[in-house]
Amino acid sequence: MLLFLIVFIIIILLVQLNSRKNALKDIKYDYEFSKKLIEIDEPIELISIVTNESHRLVPFIRMVEYFPKGIRTLNKNVYIREDIFNYLSYNSSIYLMSRSRLQRKLKFTFDKRGRYVFRGATLHGGDFLGLSEKREKFEQLREVVVYPKPIDAPHLQEIMGGFLGDISVRRFIMEDPILTIGTREYTGREPLKQISWKHTARTNQLTANHQLTANHQLTANHQLMVKQYDYTTEMVVTVFLDISPVRRKTLTPQQFENCFSLARTVCQYLEQKKIPFEFVSNAIVEGTNDDDQRLVKGLGKAHLRGVLERLGRAGYGTRETYDSAIEKLALNQDKNRSTVIITPGRDDHKQSIAEKLKEKTVGALIFIYGEDFENE
Repeated sequence: MLLFLIVFIIIILLVQLNSRKNALKDIKYDYEFSKKLIEIDEPIELISIVTNESHRLVPFIRMVEYFPKGIRTLNKNVYIREDIFNYLSYNSSIYLMSRSRLQRKLKFTFDKRGRYVFRGATLHGGDFLGLSEKREKFEQLREVVVYPKPIDAPHLQEIMGGFLGDISVRRFIMEDPILTIGTREYTGREPLKQISWKHTARTNQLTANHQLTANHQLTANHQLMVKQYDYTTEMVVTVFLDISPVRRKTLTPQQFENCFSLARTVCQYLEQKKIPFEFVSNAIVEGTNDDDQRLVKGLGKAHLRGVLERLGRAGYGTRETYDSAIEKLALNQDKNRSTVIITPGRDDHKQSIAEKLKEKTVGALIFIYGEDFENE
């Protein structure tokens, strides 16, 4: 009996030592998201993956996952607590069969724009007797970016409608005479320089005694012909988001957010109207190594998605001054470019500096102020 007891104790000790040594051996943790770019309040799933690559049964693992603040879980009976490192943590326990893989899904949303960084998890494995615990940290930084909300404001629609109307008028006036696609009858609205005397004479056999009256009609029953041009250059819009402080004013977080939402709404409007645009901002874009922070002109869903991601990542700090940003825009200004400047509030200095953009262009220039949309 004593021998049996000694053998039993030795076996228990060996199992204990082995379990303590190999509590988390060949146990792997990973996670992924169902989406990485989302809207405010849009549901998203976090998929946690724990793999047992060994041939042994693992009866107990405590898993602590770390979430950023601002997350709102949609699963029932899921308790998330605030961690001492200013993060949120979720504790759960699992067991794994040999050579098995476990997936668990948590559904959640965010109610604010921004960049949210997840930090992975720590796994805790116990020994056979439950006397000690071994842990292993799987620090895997991954992020979800939440877009700003669009602004549904009739006032903004009126501003953009008038702006695009101004672009259309300027484009009509500045038709490019390089490519002529034909002629048409003169309506009285075209510039006189657009009249094609050659085609008028050929079509109507115009003679030298035909005179124009004050209302641009021929004294004889003949009609003037004008050249019809195709556009060989397109009007391009630069959307410049400025979040630098307004003089003698302190900006609130909501005023910043208004500017981000306005930038999104303006870019979406241009996309819907098929107006090529580029996006520029002096806001710091977190989580990127792009020093230029400029998206060249383009159209399409991918182009707009790039703008929305930058708006989601944008912080409240500036990477350069307003004056410096305008100087750079002026260097790249061409004759057909129009500019929309979105800024927190009215500032005479900013308006005077922006006049530099008009020196080399016939395009339109408008300001949209975040303070005008405080209650939207």
